[in-house]
Amino acid sequence: MIALTHANKPNGCLQVIKGSHKLGRVNHGFAGEQVGADMTMVNNALQTMPLIYCELEPGDALIFHSNLLHRSEANLSEHPRWSIISCYSSQSNLAYNETSTSWKTPVDVVPDEALLTWETDTLANADFLKKENDPALK
Repeated sequence: MIALTHANKPNGCLQVIKGSHKLGRVNHGFAGEQVGADMTMVNNALQTMPLIYCELEPGDALIFHSNLLHRSEANLSEHPRWSIISCYSSQSNLAYNETSTSWKTPVDVVPDEALLTWETDTLANADFLKKENDPALK
């Protein structure tokens, strides 16, 4: 995770449960429109593991294990919270009942200058930004 803007408690910075990655993979499910970890496991972890607020300055990077329990709260402040998040996990650590097959698709390597020649209007019309096209929500 790379912070593009300030991330702090008032604007809902990321929170992690220190050491929770040692619990192994925790099942996730829907709570309304959000996907989240099993709350019984989260509440049990919070009994013995500290909750850490990850306050970041623009440009700070946070690297953590894919099984680390993490969350953020709604940004109710006047200040935006933007970040770039890339997730990587071993194929042996797939979620139970994973329906997406995106993990089977290799990442295409492009030349560094590809970012400089990319058309800016492409993102505005990108189908992957539409919630109804997100395979994780199906």
